[in-house]
Amino acid sequence: MRRAEQLERETGTQVIHLEKGDFQGEEFRPAPHILDACAKAVHDGHVRYVPGPGLPELRDAIAAEATRRGRPTAREEVLVTMGAKHALTQSLLTLVDTGDEVIFPNPGYPPDEFWITYAGGRVVYAPLVEPDFHFDIDHLARLMIDRTKLLIINSPQRPNGMTVDRLEAIGELCRRHDVMVISDEIFSHLVYPPAQHHTIAAVDGMADRTLLVDTFSKSYIMTGFRIGWCVANRDLITAMDIFQQNSVTNVPAFVQLAALAALTGPQDHVVATRDRLRAKRDRVVAALNALPGVTCPSPDGSFYVFPDIRGTGLTAQQFTDHLIDHHSVGVVAGTAFGDRGEGHVRITYAAPDDVLDEGLSRIRQAVENLG
Repeated sequence: MRRAEQLERETGTQVIHLEKGDFQGEEFRPAPHILDACAKAVHDGHVRYVPGPGLPELRDAIAAEATRRGRPTAREEVLVTMGAKHALTQSLLTLVDTGDEVIFPNPGYPPDEFWITYAGGRVVYAPLVEPDFHFDIDHLARLMIDRTKLLIINSPQRPNGMTVDRLEAIGELCRRHDVMVISDEIFSHLVYPPAQHHTIAAVDGMADRTLLVDTFSKSYIMTGFRIGWCVANRDLITAMDIFQQNSVTNVPAFVQLAALAALTGPQDHVVATRDRLRAKRDRVVAALNALPGVTCPSPDGSFYVFPDIRGTGLTAQQFTDHLIDHHSVGVVAGTAFGDRGEGHVRITYAAPDDVLDEGLSRIRQAVENLG
């Protein structure tokens, strides 16, 4: 991203941005009722401090959402946060002590590694198995020892968009070894049928052992609003509430009221977003699979693809550098997500069709030029 921005600033080159984990273009906007609720809240004066864990009515709505996923939830088990990233940060700093081991998917989401290490914990990598990047249950069992405090799951996964299966088997391991789970579910409503989203928090015996994290950013196109949530047992939520009140105090009330409108209002906009993204996924997967040396599995959800580019003869970083330096297309090297990301790049397809078409055309030229 820095290289892309430098090129644009210094040369005026038009870079095709497929590296950013965000929506692009006017077709991706929050639903009107969300924007109206936010504007009304500001106009009505909802600009003061509010309870640290969140507005009661929003916490109730989130509790109902978690209950629909199969994890019966009360208001006191909900914390409203400054986005999912803030929920993950608070969770890790609250739970991880010096010497604790945290099992982390490889490839996985880099900020989690940062905060595990910052808290004095040790990251233990669980290699995900291609092509669908599933956990090897037997290997996962061998990683769980007395010092294991946490397992991190994200489903659909970042950076590859695949859902995590065998949740019952993973839950059984966690119960047996007294391991807690942070379940990052930010793309929960952007899973494409026939694939389905499931949470490990709904697995028998895992409700109090799981800290479920989600956000309004992806499902409701509210990335800039910076609001997310987590659900966990009451004692953990109470501890995290103390953390929150001594850091950011609370999420702004007008943002919370916009989120309340998103969660309790019409959901047809979410379905339309998912359908639009599914069409873009199919378009991108087909185009990438037509390239020599490139194989691109079709993800179950999210707005990322994670093609295998090893057939081009380049490493992930070499391929990424080749695209940005010679064809002005920004993607992310798979090694940004762990060494199991080698030979892959992450491409975001939440962009206008003309931008995708131009980006795919340039990627095709880049691959053909290698030949």
